[in-house]
Amino acid sequence: MIAAAANLIVALKNKRPNTDGAGAPLYEKIIPRAGHPISRKNIDKDAIRVMHRLNKHGHEAYLVGGAVRDLYIGKTPKDYDIATDATPSRLRKVFRNCRIIGRRFKIGHIYFHDGKVIEVATFRQSAAKAEKSTKGIVRSESGIILRDNAYGTPQEDARRRDLTINGLFYDLKTFSVLDYVDGVKDLKSKIVRMISEPDLSFAEDPVRMLRALRHAARTGFRIEDRTMDSIIRNHSDILQANSSRLLEELLKDLRSGSATPFFKAILQAHLMGDLLPVLYAQLLDSGSAHPFWRRIKTLDDRVRGGSEFSSPISLSMLLYTTLFTEEELWDANQRISPLAMKQLRNNFQKSTAAIQVSRRDTERILQIARNLSTFNHLLRRARTPGKKLDKNYSRDVLDCLELEVESTGERPEMLLEWSRTVQKNERKRQAKRAQNGDSEDSTGRAPKRRRRRRRRRGRGGGQGGKNK
Repeated sequence: MIAAAANLIVALKNKRPNTDGAGAPLYEKIIPRAGHPISRKNIDKDAIRVMHRLNKHGHEAYLVGGAVRDLYIGKTPKDYDIATDATPSRLRKVFRNCRIIGRRFKIGHIYFHDGKVIEVATFRQSAAKAEKSTKGIVRSESGIILRDNAYGTPQEDARRRDLTINGLFYDLKTFSVLDYVDGVKDLKSKIVRMISEPDLSFAEDPVRMLRALRHAARTGFRIEDRTMDSIIRNHSDILQANSSRLLEELLKDLRSGSATPFFKAILQAHLMGDLLPVLYAQLLDSGSAHPFWRRIKTLDDRVRGGSEFSSPISLSMLLYTTLFTEEELWDANQRISPLAMKQLRNNFQKSTAAIQVSRRDTERILQIARNLSTFNHLLRRARTPGKKLDKNYSRDVLDCLELEVESTGERPEMLLEWSRTVQKNERKRQAKRAQNGDSEDSTGRAPKRRRRRRRRRGRGGGQGGKNK
């Protein structure tokens, strides 16, 4: 009887009419635990703690987005995002380990001791209401959303998201899945579809084009025809997005283990021509024979095997043949001339005009490129790099060279010996720095100690001012 009553309540809720700001009926479905495959046993314990704490303080809190999508299809999520009715200022009061980030839309990052971050966002208001609110949507002249901090309901928030398969909510209190966008149907049909009208959605945030292609690449799903047609029609609008944000999106895919299908997808959708024009021209000319494809496949294999690579290494794999011609890179003499180095820097600027690579990563990428041909030259002639293996850049250069050599099916013993030497040298440097009380940064360099400037005294003595 109790189970029958519960099912009747769910059925009534599913039939309850719902409307948006214009009064049009909207889809809503609540799927009880028996109707979906998600188990809380498979959800990250810290994400569960965050939801429990929000519930304990009287707030709604749901697991949302890609985590629900992955759990539904039997994959292990990489990230866990939570949506709540608690405002950013309230989040800081509930969680002492919370930091608020973002200008376009403020979200909370909840930090844990092991370096894990759980992202918590407040429910967004519907676009129709937010456009009228004084604290709502602020757009650029081209229509891109610059600021969006008007808060709403779970239903409104779900319909503000990008893809139907990312619009599902999981309610920890009832163990049910809330579907306001018919996302379960598309999950079962293996379709990637925009929630709102594609042209309008991409005009609001062009990066959504990359996300649609990414999810299709990672899941093997098919992109719905209207969505795909809109991406091809509006591909040039991607350049209106923030350049540093575009770089962040590309790095996600280089580190995903699914870079090969993703770059094939953006090539077919013409987005690569906007983001990476030099590489795009090369790939159109050489097709599947271009060495980029074997290198990026090797990168995917290593990432899926558990390897992690820094931004400079990932971008070096992406930009190899746009910095040198293939012959210049692999048949160069032991030292690159100053003229060639100037050309290398110019090629880098042309290749990355649409994405904002930090100055620090730029210098490391150029350093890798400058030494990569030298290391390869020595490897092919069975000679050792000697003292170069003790440089702070040698690990990155070797990682790139290993990826290149592995992509051709080779595994020379000398390269393994170099790697062991670099590891030995790294341990020595770390031990020496630990003894001196220093720590290394992400590039392997010890931080420079700031020299304290002596305080200049004025002529009038200790006050530092003029004589009176």
